[in-house]
Amino acid sequence: MRTKVQATDGRVIGTRATQTRTRLLDATAKLLEKRSALDLKVIDVTREARTSPATFYQYFSDVSDAVLQLARQAGEEAEPMIAHLEHDWTGATGKQYALHFASAFIEHWMGHSAILRVRNLQAEEGDDAFRRARGRALKPFLDALVAKIEANQKSGRISKELSPYATASAILAILERLVSYIDIFEQRGVSQDDMKRTLAILIFQTVTGEAW
Repeated sequence: MRTKVQATDGRVIGTRATQTRTRLLDATAKLLEKRSALDLKVIDVTREARTSPATFYQYFSDVSDAVLQLARQAGEEAEPMIAHLEHDWTGATGKQYALHFASAFIEHWMGHSAILRVRNLQAEEGDDAFRRARGRALKPFLDALVAKIEANQKSGRISKELSPYATASAILAILERLVSYIDIFEQRGVSQDDMKRTLAILIFQTVTGEAW
C-alpha cells in the first residue's frame, strides 16, 4: 500500500503538492553534493527549487527534516538488494550472488553518498531520528545475514563460536565504512571493481566458510 504523504500540519497532500515536495527534496539532495548539511539553509533549498521558504515549511520543519526524509527514501530504495542475500550461497552460483550483493551495495552508496554520510554522522552523534532511519534501513540486511550465518553453522560449514549477530553487524560495518571512502581508495589505485570483488570474497568466505 502506498504511504500517504502529509504536510507539516498533518494534512494529506495531493499530486501537485507532492510534486512540489519532491522538487524540494531533489534540490536538497543536489545541494548536499556541494556543501555540508550544517551550512545548508532553507533559502538555499528554495532558491534551487524555485519556490519560497513559506512553501518549504508546508512540508518540512527545517533542512534537517528534509535530509531525514531523503535518508528514509534511500533506505527504502536499498530493500531490493536483500534478494541477493536470500539466495543459497553454497556452490558455484553462491559466489555470483555475493558479487551481485557487494556490487549493488556499492552502487547504491555511490548514488546516495551525500545523504548516507549525513545519516550516519547524525546517527553516530546521537540524533534519535537519524539513528532510527539508519537502523530501519540496515535491519533487513542484518536479519538476512544472521539467518545465512546460522544456517551455515547448523550445517557445520562455519564455526559455532561465531556470534551470528555480531558477525552480521561486523560485515555491515565493514561495508559502510569502506564504501564511504571509496574515492580515496580510487586515488590509491583501487577501482570500484576491485572493491566489489574484495568485499564479495570477504563476505562470502565469512558467511559460508567456503574458499573463493
